[in-house]
Amino acid sequence: MDWLFASVISKILASNLLSLLFTIQHIMKKIILFISILFVSICSFSQEYSSKNKKAIAAYELGLQNFQLLYYDKAELNLKTALKQDEYFAEAYYLLAGVYEQRKDTTNMLATLQLCVDKCGGTQLWSRYKLAFEQYNIGMYKEALYNLQQFQRANEMHSSATLSKVDEMKFNDLLSKTNAAIALQSNPVNFTPKNLGTNINTQYDDYHPSITVDDNTIIYTTNLPTSNPRVKQEDLFSSTKNGETWSKSVPLSSINTNTNEGAQSITADGKTMFFTICGAPNGHGSCDIYMSKKIGGQWIKPVNLGEPINSKYWESQPSCSADGRTLYFASNRPGGMGKKDIYVSYLQNGQWTKPVNLGAEINTKYDEESPYIHADGTTLFYATDGLTGMGKKDIFGTKLLNENNSQQKNWATPENLGYPINTCEDESHLIINAEGTKGYFASNRLGGVGGFDIYEFTIDETFKVKPNPVTYVNCIVFDAETKTKLGANIILSDVKTNEKVFISNSDQLTGECIVPFTEGHEYALSVERAGYLFYSETVSLETFQGAAKVEIPLQKIIVGNYVVLKNIFFDTDQISYKKESEPELEAIGRFMKQNPTVHIEIGGHTDNVGNATYNQKLSENRANYIANELIKVYGIQPERLTWKGYGSTKPCAPNDTPENRAKNRRTQLVITKK
Repeated sequence: MDWLFASVISKILASNLLSLLFTIQHIMKKIILFISILFVSICSFSQEYSSKNKKAIAAYELGLQNFQLLYYDKAELNLKTALKQDEYFAEAYYLLAGVYEQRKDTTNMLATLQLCVDKCGGTQLWSRYKLAFEQYNIGMYKEALYNLQQFQRANEMHSSATLSKVDEMKFNDLLSKTNAAIALQSNPVNFTPKNLGTNINTQYDDYHPSITVDDNTIIYTTNLPTSNPRVKQEDLFSSTKNGETWSKSVPLSSINTNTNEGAQSITADGKTMFFTICGAPNGHGSCDIYMSKKIGGQWIKPVNLGEPINSKYWESQPSCSADGRTLYFASNRPGGMGKKDIYVSYLQNGQWTKPVNLGAEINTKYDEESPYIHADGTTLFYATDGLTGMGKKDIFGTKLLNENNSQQKNWATPENLGYPINTCEDESHLIINAEGTKGYFASNRLGGVGGFDIYEFTIDETFKVKPNPVTYVNCIVFDAETKTKLGANIILSDVKTNEKVFISNSDQLTGECIVPFTEGHEYALSVERAGYLFYSETVSLETFQGAAKVEIPLQKIIVGNYVVLKNIFFDTDQISYKKESEPELEAIGRFMKQNPTVHIEIGGHTDNVGNATYNQKLSENRANYIANELIKVYGIQPERLTWKGYGSTKPCAPNDTPENRAKNRRTQLVITKK
């Protein structure tokens, strides 16, 4: 079969991302069908042909040769001739059905297999399996189940026709899949797709959408014609939402080239994009993953992520976490669980870690593709043909079980998203908006404007794997004195787990940033820039409720300027801080290392409730403890640190209400030397 694999290679070299996928699937179908026909012909119930008619066998073998050469018209004539010579020739029916399958003539394919059952079913029991197999593949699940049950009864009656172990496994697998598909179809999820309209969808193929956390910007891939009618060009397009209407999409001209760009993923703030380029001159393999950043409204020149993300093999379909520091992608590199597997890598100290295979909870011996990690960072969707579903590739969802910094991720058992999201056809890329209320996908089976169109649908309680709702706040970072907009590091840590859940930057020209929040969580927010005091705040979604834009002023490093360390927490009457304070101590450590000449004082303060002497001593001990921890744990030179307890002598608010007294119970960092 070298000719067939050579055909695959030549088509791969000339194709783009979408046509590549379809070409491989189309040709592999031929390989699988051909092998299965030969297997059935020589292995199922006889080591010889079911026909003894020499003229029929000669016509069949000529038809087989023409089938191998893709001469389907000639093969059809040969096989019809064989069946005229012997109308009970099962192998000729199988191969003739294969001819119709390659022509996508489903009606004649099924009719041919049904005729084989009618003519040969009494002696060639496997003919019912073949018919059931094809019925399952096109979604005729109940009909497939009927034929499998008939096959099972007939086989039980014919003791001489005992199945081999291989055939028994194939039968049981198809029976299990068929029953599962019927069960899914009997319990449909609510699914009413809505076309996104002609401002996004074109007469061409539009697919692989990605969307920002605010639901207001969508980026997607369009497959455009070129001057060569046999070659198409994949480019990236973007649209923004005005109210409920999407604006006319525009190409990302600073990204698009003469090669194919597609399969993109964007961070929550829409400022970083990962995408795939195939056949690039500076590529490592057939397809590589690239990254670009948006600065001042413009996407800058993309860079190849290089090793260890990219290899000499195929890396594609990236999906990034909300902050762009965790990257999931599909690859066919050696050492995986199957053909294509899903991997994850982390950005640490400016470098991507060696990709880790997601393991047997996710990957199978077949294909896993199109990963999508939701903005909550814990809900993963992907497509696979290795798990039981509706047939071909189905979309599954799973949840991360260990929500911590561990690189060894443990996932819940993946769950099929159900019918009619999944059908008997290949399903692929699906994304969910941050709030978990709406999904987006592409399809060419719903009518629409062109080939593949992009659709949205509402998610309700019937959706099988619901992500945690994520909302956001818009922020703007600026110089507290001059009001100049600033680029700064944004670090959001979960107070309960101390995990850094979001690390990003405000735009260096506009100072703007979008910070996502998962509902029901409390966070330590730190905003940092060299030459400035860092901003510290304890926040939750409720903190910014109703705020159109949160202003974050940064103070320059000037002697006497101070910041209240709002993320340092103490239990009542305790000297040592609570574990939840560690992100704040890390922020102080970073500040001191970024500004190596700065000296600071850690000041402890209390309210006026209780004994003044006791309060004074408590504030001193707490300030001393923090200073010692900064020296011991974070390596700050002792000569750069002083500490002092002020008790209740320096209130920042009147001690007249519980809220004001809470403000007065604080720890401050004061600049004592630049």
